Amino acid sequence: MEQAAEAGATFIVSPGLDAAIVDRARRLGLDILPGAATPTEIMLALSLGLTTAKFFPAGVYGGPAAIKALSAPFGTLAFVPTGGVGPDNLADYLALACVPAVGGSWMVPPAAIAAGDFAGIAELTRSAVDAACATV
Repeated sequence: MEQAAEAGATFIVSPGLDAAIVDRARRLGLDILPGAATPTEIMLALSLGLTTAKFFPAGVYGGPAAIKALSAPFGTLAFVPTGGVGPDNLADYLALACVPAVGGSWMVPPAAIAAGDFAGIAELTRSAVDAACATV
């Protein structure tokens, strides 16, 4: 994490929630987006003063319906779903008031990276941004 901060990173993303990692990120001046998918993890996130958590893997944990259900008792936490999010369902996630953003590897397929097809990656990313903007 120190290397990331020294390289100029301003935030880190984690698949899970660990209080020690949250504390270390804060001491380094980094924003952190840790994963939280269960009520227990969400309660820990809130107790650590977090306002946003990554919901991962969103598709496995119930997708938009799960986030909607969790946001009822935990209305102060925003969710950024990843894992199972793609062009066919990103609008379903972004329709939820508690979802300010989504993430997904569909924009950066390994084959495109291996082939150096950065124009293709840029196009996939542009399409995702256009789709997200269409939901607002």
